[in-house]
Amino acid sequence: MDHKARSDDKGQAPIYPDPPNSTLPPPASKPAAPSAGPPAPDYNTPRILHIYRDGLTHRHITITDMDKSHPLYQMDQNSGSRFSSKPHMTISQPSSPGTAVGTATFHSWSRTIDLEFHGRAVPFESEGLFTRAYAYASPAFGERLRWECDGVWGADLVLVNARKEWIARFDASLFSMSKTGKIHVVHGGITGAALDEIVVSGCAMMQHERRRRASSAGAAGGGGA
Repeated sequence: MDHKARSDDKGQAPIYPDPPNSTLPPPASKPAAPSAGPPAPDYNTPRILHIYRDGLTHRHITITDMDKSHPLYQMDQNSGSRFSSKPHMTISQPSSPGTAVGTATFHSWSRTIDLEFHGRAVPFESEGLFTRAYAYASPAFGERLRWECDGVWGADLVLVNARKEWIARFDASLFSMSKTGKIHVVHGGITGAALDEIVVSGCAMMQHERRRRASSAGAAGGGGA
């Protein structure tokens, strides 16, 4: 696999092991490829989604499949403030314009982010005042999942279950003018509502980190004035 396995300096086992297929939807039974149409999901290779933004802002983002040309999702941000009643982030699919796959609403008075997956409200809760990790009870996976910061600069993110098995990770493209990063999904068998969840929660975590960094930069600039 070409995902990044984290290990310590002593060469011990990765911190985020691959989960067995039986713990992830869909079931381990693999459907046969049809005679025509797309190939059967690849249960042995991570699926990589590419995230591109329009211009230098993150107001509009397009998420493509592995071919970098087939749009799977688009994300739009509401330009209103945190006090707006509208969701601050809406994700939809080009195949169903006007129908939200999911939304995220941020609050100035609470650390909890309000997620919706296909209209179902799910709280995305901070794991503590001194940690940059958020968790939610996943309807699609049937367990509590946690996004946490990773990487040298803390700009990368990883989604793990309670057993620390990685399900998805976001790798930031820090020096690109047009690309935000990539989402690695543990295997190509994760589709439908499960993939929607990964994209919505991952984008919400990504936007939360952007807001946190902007707020920190503003506070530092104000303090130095």
